[in-house]
Amino acid sequence: MSGAGTKLGVGTHLRLDGETVEVVEFASLATGMEVVLKDGRDRLARMSLRELLTSDRAELIHDRAGPSSTDDEDLAAVVLNRLTKEEKEEVLERAEHVREMLTGYRSGSEDLPRPDEPRPQYAPGLPLKARYKAKAAELGVSARSTRRWAQAFREHGEAGLVPRAARANGGLSNADPRWVEAAEEVLNEYEEESRPSVKVVLEEVEARVKIKFKLVKVPVPPQTTAYRWMQ
Repeated sequence: MSGAGTKLGVGTHLRLDGETVEVVEFASLATGMEVVLKDGRDRLARMSLRELLTSDRAELIHDRAGPSSTDDEDLAAVVLNRLTKEEKEEVLERAEHVREMLTGYRSGSEDLPRPDEPRPQYAPGLPLKARYKAKAAELGVSARSTRRWAQAFREHGEAGLVPRAARANGGLSNADPRWVEAAEEVLNEYEEESRPSVKVVLEEVEARVKIKFKLVKVPVPPQTTAYRWMQ
């Protein structure tokens, strides 16, 4: 896949075999990470993350709001996958509202329009301030809130729209998402058998991090913190 330096996350748009699709979810399986893609007709397809990243069939679309190489938070999918179903649905619905404010399209792409889009009050030619006010009136919130959502989305993608209380759930709010991803993979591998001691699992997680992310330095938490996160 072309587009080195651009982050792949929930909300990223790309062209796959010439068709525009959107990343809507990541799934951590024992066999590795899978990505769920949605096309313009709301059809879903799954493929391995490794295949997507190495295939010549896919090309990232750079001119979209959402996750980018300047995001402070890595892998928004890991953050979203910690949420309950209801929390995730609320975040994804809010993300649609934000994309409509910023682009005129709830998908964030003119290549994936809904039948009524762009709606007049969110036409791309209107000033952003007017679109913020229109969305505030539609949802019954303040214009300040809609501006704050837009800023958070621009900085962190959909992960920026996760409420702080939900983000901190489980005590993992400060964990590096790459460490969490490796930990989930290791624990999933023990799902059908008895798990070894936490110490052994943490050693496997550290080794997995070094293998998966060998080109970057992922911070390893102190032992006491790692034990708490593992619980």
